[in-house]
Amino acid sequence: MKKEGKLVWITGLAGSGKTTLAEKLREAMEYKVIHLDGDNLRGILRETTTHDIDGRIRTSKIYSELCSYLTNQGFDVIMSTISLFHSIQDYNRKNNSRYYEVFLEVDPDILINRNKKDLYKGNKKDVMGKVQEAEFPKNPTLTLFNNYPYQIDTNIQKIMKVLKDG
Repeated sequence: MKKEGKLVWITGLAGSGKTTLAEKLREAMEYKVIHLDGDNLRGILRETTTHDIDGRIRTSKIYSELCSYLTNQGFDVIMSTISLFHSIQDYNRKNNSRYYEVFLEVDPDILINRNKKDLYKGNKKDVMGKVQEAEFPKNPTLTLFNNYPYQIDTNIQKIMKVLKDG
């Protein structure tokens, strides 16, 4: 029987560096691993206009189910996504015995200035963490501060250690 794959669920607000960290983690791993990114999956699924809460929950559930489908076949998966809902986090824990939840925390001032999409400026609606209430992880495997580029290598090392020990 095949061993269940690992699911590394990298979550945080828009602009927190989820995709960058996930890509660097994939490169650091010594074998092939699947990286799924929420922004890319939204395009593939044609879910690019569903940023209200119901749409976010629906797409987050799709991400979770896809990840479980892959890990149950023995693939290791890195998922970079906002998906800040306790129901999604609970689903992942229940359906992935090798689940690692990584929450990226970024100082709000840095996040506002970093965000290329200017999501946090003005009166835009459907912005998770500004207009929409984010359900930050209650008990993540790791909470990593990701304010500056020099923190990425240290954060990768912390994730790799947890994956090795787990």
